[in-house]
Amino acid sequence: MATTVTRINITLPKNLASELKEVIPARERSKVITEALKERIARMKREESLKKLKGVWDKAGGIPFKSDKELKAWRRSLWASTEKRFTGKIRE
Repeated sequence: MATTVTRINITLPKNLASELKEVIPARERSKVITEALKERIARMKREESLKKLKGVWDKAGGIPFKSDKELKAWRRSLWASTEKRFTGKIRE
């Protein structure tokens, strides 16, 4: 299945454009830029979703974690208690 493409005009800092030309072969530049743009858009969408989820979590009276470390510890304890309930033991 062929993908429809469109040509656009963008501007880049001179040093970045030079590095692009130096490192990426001419016939691969669009592919590299496309991949980078897809990754960046996906990251932006994830970040926006997490902000919305945090708002829902806060409104629902969720636990106010002060750091990722606290959140990870809570998740570990949650999974351990769930596993113990279903299997009768905790995996190390």
